[in-house]
Amino acid sequence: MMKSMTPFEREALLLALLRQSIEEKAGHGQLLMQLRKQVLGFSQDRYAALAGISRRTLSDIEQDKESVTLSMLNRAFRPLGLEIGLLPQQSHMRQMLLAQLAQQDASHDHP
Repeated sequence: MMKSMTPFEREALLLALLRQSIEEKAGHGQLLMQLRKQVLGFSQDRYAALAGISRRTLSDIEQDKESVTLSMLNRAFRPLGLEIGLLPQQSHMRQMLLAQLAQQDASHDHP
């Protein structure tokens, strides 16, 4: 049985896993599996029912099978409050974009 996490611990883990995905250290499938298991503590059956997809589709997504559609990926990530988006392929451009977004957010927080 998993130790229950505080909302802050859950959010920190979610952000850490998303960072791995953005830095291309984890694919979508691996990210979804880690979020499902570590953040929610759900079985494939339970999470598939929550997302409104079959357990087989969830398994295909978690194995990064190419046959999975963008629509299915978005349905799978929706219960976690996430959607698939576009990021630059080049790592330096991705880092610049994230830095710009962080700077923009900081300037909105402190008028």
